[in-house]
Amino acid sequence: MKNMKCKNCAGTMYIDASGMTAVCPYCGSTHVLNHEDTDYYKNFYRQMHHFLTGSLDDRERQLRADKLWEYADSVSFPCTDGTTVEVRYLYSDTFPNGEIYVSRKNIIYHFNRAAAPEAELFRKNVALLDYPSADTRQLSQFFPKITGGFELTDGTSLLVLSKDMEEYPLGLFGVLDGRHVAWIISRMENLCCVLEYSGLVHPSISTDTLFINPFTHQASLYGNWWEVGRNNTPSGARVLRTTDNLVGLRNTAARLLGFSASGKVSGDHIPKALADFINSRPKSDAYEDFAYWDNMLIKAYGE
Repeated sequence: MKNMKCKNCAGTMYIDASGMTAVCPYCGSTHVLNHEDTDYYKNFYRQMHHFLTGSLDDRERQLRADKLWEYADSVSFPCTDGTTVEVRYLYSDTFPNGEIYVSRKNIIYHFNRAAAPEAELFRKNVALLDYPSADTRQLSQFFPKITGGFELTDGTSLLVLSKDMEEYPLGLFGVLDGRHVAWIISRMENLCCVLEYSGLVHPSISTDTLFINPFTHQASLYGNWWEVGRNNTPSGARVLRTTDNLVGLRNTAARLLGFSASGKVSGDHIPKALADFINSRPKSDAYEDFAYWDNMLIKAYGE
């Protein structure tokens, strides 16, 4: 999918799910798309939503994915060992110290020269993950799986993560209905329990750092692991708390429903219990919060 650059600050703009407006997350500028761009993005988002019908036919799923990859672009990276890394990607985005590219089977982080320590932090923080039992070890598949890295001729570097072919950035699905969001909340609660057990805080749980398999609604937390820190440790002007993970969960759910992350969720199109959960203060730990969510989920959608 092609990106739009902000005319004010050159940042990559976020295209809303209607395909009508581009918003810059860095300076707040907005841009109304022209007719050609509107058709392009509306068609792209329509195809992303088509995945959420959850077809179980493997052939149909493959055809849908192949159709979506007609939007792919490509980029090349020359390496210091004389090889070249070719990346064909569906989606790319910028972050303060580089770019991210999402290919069919990988997520590639391109760190600029100054951000090299962040690549190492990414590796170290992922290695801190722990699981309470052998039964929960399977949850490791929903956290980053680092498969390699490359040093580039311009002094920058790549960090490569593997992913399932049917996993896509959550933000590409735009605004979702309440039932889809409820599925994703349940999956995010699983992730928060692993973070809680590991004593880790991910301060950027969002539609930008989460990926989902639209056929199973399973969420994976792949992005921005250089920001992760230990519970009760300083980070800039704040102290990281594991309840921050649960705040990120609620902010993500609000965004998926079309509300601002800091705004109050309401409306007749979602059950009151779902809105009440998203608007609530997180419980004292992820396990208690998950139990609270299970009760609210039954109130919202029944057994």
